Amino acid sequence: MTPMSDETVDNVEQAMDAIAEDLDMTIATKPPTDDDQEGVNADKQILIRATRGEHERWKRAAEVQNTSMSQLVRDLVNAHVQGVLDCPHPPEYRKSYPWAEFCRKCDTRLRG
Repeated sequence: MTPMSDETVDNVEQAMDAIAEDLDMTIATKPPTDDDQEGVNADKQILIRATRGEHERWKRAAEVQNTSMSQLVRDLVNAHVQGVLDCPHPPEYRKSYPWAEFCRKCDTRLRG
């Protein structure tokens, strides 16, 4: 390969400029995936150790439900967390104040 002389025209830069003129230079938003929930990207990770058998069963269950394993695990954990942290009792057991709301049956502070 011989070095370019001053008289040699570098047409690669011209060709790239011509291509760039036709490109859409806007920033594309990320398309939604199975990992998106209500438009919020699930961007945090946890490590779960499972046996080979558990992993295969979870994978099959996700396939049957036509979802990802990540979404399956999130749905199940969120349902459990809701049962642990949120009050399951009907509104008639609630006592509301301007600064907070409580469940009189389980003595849980619901808001505030």
